[in-house]
Amino acid sequence: MNLDLKAALKEGIEADRVTGEKLKQILTSGPRHITKGLQDWNYEDGLFLYKGLIYVPNNENLKCKVTQMFHDNVMGHLGQWKTIELITWEYWWPGITEFVKAYIKGCAICQTTKIQPPVKVPIKPNEIPQGLWETITMDFITDLPTSKGYDSILTVVDRHSKAIILSPCNKNITAVETSQLLLDNIWKQTGFPLAIISDRGPQFAAQVTQ
Repeated sequence: MNLDLKAALKEGIEADRVTGEKLKQILTSGPRHITKGLQDWNYEDGLFLYKGLIYVPNNENLKCKVTQMFHDNVMGHLGQWKTIELITWEYWWPGITEFVKAYIKGCAICQTTKIQPPVKVPIKPNEIPQGLWETITMDFITDLPTSKGYDSILTVVDRHSKAIILSPCNKNITAVETSQLLLDNIWKQTGFPLAIISDRGPQFAAQVTQ
C-alpha cells in the first residue's frame, strides 16, 4: 500500500471520533459478547479491516483519493463497475457503489470522452423539378427471361410528370451503350435532361452523359 495513503487512513480513523475510535476500543478491549458480533472486523497496524478489506473512514477526501487511484491512474478512466471491482480488491466503505458512481459522473474526462450516439441526419428528398424531363431517374430491371435476345429493361422516369419509358437491353450493358440507348429511345423525344439519378450510382450517370 502507498505509505502516504496508509498514513492518511490512520489519521482519518483517529479523526473519525464517532466511528473510528469507538470501533477501535471495542475491537481491542471490548466485552466478548460485543466483539463476537464484530467478527468480520479486525484492527491491525492502525487500520481497520472489514472481511479482509481495508476500511476507509468517513472522510470525503480519503474516499476520493482511493477512487482516484484506481479510476484515474491504474488503467485510465474505467467505467463504474470496473472501478468498483478494482477498489474492492483492497478497500471498502459503506455506500461505496453510490460514491464511485457520483465520482465518475463528475469526472470531466469521462464525460467528454463518453461515446455519444451517432447523430441521425434527416434524409432530404430530391426536389420535384419544375419542367418536364428536366430530371430523370434511370433504373435497370435485370435477370428477366430472355426475349428477342434481351434479359433486362432500362426504366426511365420523368420526376415531374412520372411518365415512364421502357427500353429492352442486356444486364451487362456499359455506360457507352446506355448513353446510345438513351439517345435513340428517350432524348430524341424529350431532349437532354438537366440531371440523371441512377441506381448504379452518380459515377455511372456521369459516364453516360459524357
